[in-house]
Amino acid sequence: MRIVKIVPGFVLAVIVATVLGAIAHTQFVLAELTGLGIEIPVSDRLSTTIHDIAGMGPMFGLIVAIGLLVAMLAAALVYRFAGTQRYLVYGVAGAAALAVALTAMGLVYEITPIAGARTAMGFVAQMIAGALGGLTFARVTR
Repeated sequence: MRIVKIVPGFVLAVIVATVLGAIAHTQFVLAELTGLGIEIPVSDRLSTTIHDIAGMGPMFGLIVAIGLLVAMLAAALVYRFAGTQRYLVYGVAGAAALAVALTAMGLVYEITPIAGARTAMGFVAQMIAGALGGLTFARVTR
């Protein structure tokens, strides 16, 4: 019966990490534009964010899903042997999933396709999105 918790937990984790990652991407790109002196009204920030969530969602979500699948399986093994710190294990696994996915894409494409992750802070923001996805999984499946 654990599958009743695992599948919805995984789907929710992917959604959380994907949406938060897309939001972070958008805000880091808009921050760079603002740094160039371009004024961006709040309404444009909001519409751009929604547009990016919808536009990036399917492909970025697939990448996040693959990364989180591997990470959550590995985290389950680690937690099984450690038996403690469930949230820490799954949170770190989620962060690592996004870090590995972004690094792999950077190696394949010779540039990070997620523009908002091209700076150190943007990369960390993506890892935080992954960590929150991992924590979501840990919470839903406990």
